[in-house]
Amino acid sequence: MGERAATEQPRSLPPNAPRRVGEHVSQALKDHITEMALGLLEEQMQARIVHYRADLETNPELDAVTAQVVAQLKVIQASAGAGGAKNHDAIREAHEKTLCALLERVIPEDGISLLVERRLKKIHKNLARLFFQSELHEKTRGRDGAPKVIHHGEQALFYVLTRYKNRIEAELDGFEFASEEAREQSFELLAKLTKDMQDAFLSRRSSELRRIVSVVHVVLVDFFSARLAHDLAEVAARVVRDARTFEGRAYAYKVTSDVFPRFRAAFERHLMVMLVGFAEDELVAQLADTAGAERDETILFITDPHLFSMICGEVCEGLYEFLCNEGFLDLPPDWRRASTAPSDG
Repeated sequence: MGERAATEQPRSLPPNAPRRVGEHVSQALKDHITEMALGLLEEQMQARIVHYRADLETNPELDAVTAQVVAQLKVIQASAGAGGAKNHDAIREAHEKTLCALLERVIPEDGISLLVERRLKKIHKNLARLFFQSELHEKTRGRDGAPKVIHHGEQALFYVLTRYKNRIEAELDGFEFASEEAREQSFELLAKLTKDMQDAFLSRRSSELRRIVSVVHVVLVDFFSARLAHDLAEVAARVVRDARTFEGRAYAYKVTSDVFPRFRAAFERHLMVMLVGFAEDELVAQLADTAGAERDETILFITDPHLFSMICGEVCEGLYEFLCNEGFLDLPPDWRRASTAPSDG
């Protein structure tokens, strides 16, 4: 199931397949990528939290009535929570069972569901944006500022034109033109030359992008249908316990909105650890020895925390919506995070 990115799909290596030099990712690097990717997810979530028209003036009398109602509700909720404290174990077991059963519906062992298939398509598009963004930058993230190695003439010209754009435009602006039309034409030619060099360079890298998308697709399908689907019961139990969804004002049939931040943090951490642990070795093993002279650029891209932050963010957003629609999650209004994919600009 799912749309294939290429006609010929690479096959995943068996778990016990020997790794050649450069094909093994250390646990320390995996831990670093995991923590960095989780940090990016948290930054994106915080960036989206806004207050709706917080500058509006309020009515003192209405505020007093609202405060009284809120106080009464808190008393009722507190008493209800105290009465339910004795059932924490039952609520925890109910949450674990319900979460596992719901996840099994969208993460089956015999393939991928429509939900995951749709998210994979979004991941492919965002992956392409991340790839081209990294290619157009003069310096690659995570390489201590080391300049990129130039592999194509168009690449070098694009970098030079971009680096000195302001200076060239200032020089052009200092000329005396016979007409305003000639002046505008000079700037248009500069912009066209820069765009032509960019497009020519990226076209040379498009085959590598197709190969990366193809491999990422296969690895992610294996991750969901084999690795994650096999351990859903354990994942559900750990998430519920780490998030403490059964504490306070808890209900056996759902997770309340005030608990969602803890649920999200626990769920995304467990998913990210499993994703990086499974996918990193597979991606490096299948892409490390076929990138030719640009091998280092490919390896840097598939070990970039932004890549895993994007993947995890897309998948989790779809799962949260599903769990909410099924009545298990009460999502707060500001639960959505900004897209981790770069903008078109």
